[in-house]
Order: sequence, then C-alpha cells, then structure tokens
Amino acid sequence: MALIVSACGRQVTPDRPGTNGSGLPSGYMSTKFRVAQPFDFSTYSYIVVFNTTGNGATPRANATQTNYRGYSFAIMVSGAGGSVTATLYQYYTPPNATAPTLVPLQYTPQQLQFYLNTNGQNTEFTLTFQRNLFFGINNTPNPTSTPSVAASTTPSPSTSPSVSPSASPTAVPSGAPQNIWTFNYFVASGTVGQGNLLPVDSLGAIPTGGTDTTYTSPNLDTTTSFDITIVPSVGSHPPVGPSLIQGGEIANNP
Repeated sequence: MALIVSACGRQVTPDRPGTNGSGLPSGYMSTKFRVAQPFDFSTYSYIVVFNTTGNGATPRANATQTNYRGYSFAIMVSGAGGSVTATLYQYYTPPNATAPTLVPLQYTPQQLQFYLNTNGQNTEFTLTFQRNLFFGINNTPNPTSTPSVAASTTPSPSTSPSVSPSASPTAVPSGAPQNIWTFNYFVASGTVGQGNLLPVDSLGAIPTGGTDTTYTSPNLDTTTSFDITIVPSVGSHPPVGPSLIQGGEIANNP
C-alpha cells in the first residue's frame, strides 16, 4: 500500500535522488515502533522480528512451541547504564541442530540506524536498515542460546542512543532473502544481558498480547515501494504503558 500525500497551500520538497516518498534510499526499509507511555529500557526490551524465508509464517509469541517458525531476524532495542542500543540478530539453526540459536550480526552505522524519540514524546523510535543485512550467515562458532523471544550477549557500552556494530564471528552469506516478508512487534520483560526474555505484548491480543498465537502479519513485498501503518489487534494487552504497543509504521524502497 503506497502512502499518498497531498499538499495544499504549502511547499513540497522533492525527494532526494534514489529515494521514494518515504525518503528511504533504494534497498532500505524503516520501521517505527510506538508504545503508550515513554519507553522503560531498564525493564523492557523492544523487538521487531522478521520472517524473510517467504513461507508466509508470522513470528508469534509462542515461539518455543512452534520451534521458532517464522523467526529469521530480530532487531532488539534495549538499554543499560543510561545508554540505549539497537542490535541485529539472526535466528540460525546449526547443522544437525533441531532448534535455532540467536547470533549477533555485524553492520556499519550506515546499514542500521536507530533514532530514539522520533515523535517528541519518547514513545516512538525508528529503525532504518539496509535489507541486504538479512542475507545473514550460514556458519558461526559459539552462538548464544535461544530464548523465549530473544536473548543476547551484552553489547559494548554506548554513551548515547545510537547504533554500535555488534561483535560477531566471520560470517558467510546465507543467500538472499525471499521477496515476501512477514513480521511482528514484541515487548519483552528484561534487558540485554539478562538471558531469556519473556514476551509481555505483541501485535496480537488473544488471549493476551504476550501469549497470542493468532496474529497474522500482512505480507511485505520488498520488490515494491510501500509505507503502511501497523495497528495491534483489538483485545487484551498489558495495562502498563511502557509495555503496551500502540502500533507503528513500516516503509520500503526497493
């Protein structure tokens, strides 16, 4: 679904060369993540999970029961010691393994950009990333253990809410992702370095956002230009504002 913007009585600045109506460079995607009250990064982690396999499965909160079906990559935003960091992970299944492990991926500051407080109320952040980061890896030593939604190693401290490349072993591209992606948003209790993170909310809401098994993601066709609004399912969600997902937006420039 393309975003249509009309201008009445005001000047419109043309898009930069190589961008679409969202202002994204070609090959990039952005996602906005919004909650009801200002973020609490000391208590919660805020996670966007993508399925890039093309099988149409939605990543849901019951990941351990479905062997992480629909979990390909995750971008986790969390904080410690006053800093806030966005980190990219791949759900990677080693040879002869039955369950995936979570592996941090390397990237440059240009490939993954994290913008905190993009609505001026400290209830929204924006992630802009190059889609070819999701080529991922097919070989790595010493991955982290698989958590309920996501787990990680402790990142390098940051003095400001900005992206720092995650340390990871030498990676070999696993091949290009498919064109059709699905996704889900999660808020999980705990922060980076605390081990298993338990989902407390998602875009689904039956019986509660943290345990929902019914939410179905819209398809994201990465070969097209789009800018869509994300709205959580109607139903039971957490009463605590910082853990209550209000929705967001996903935009793409092929």
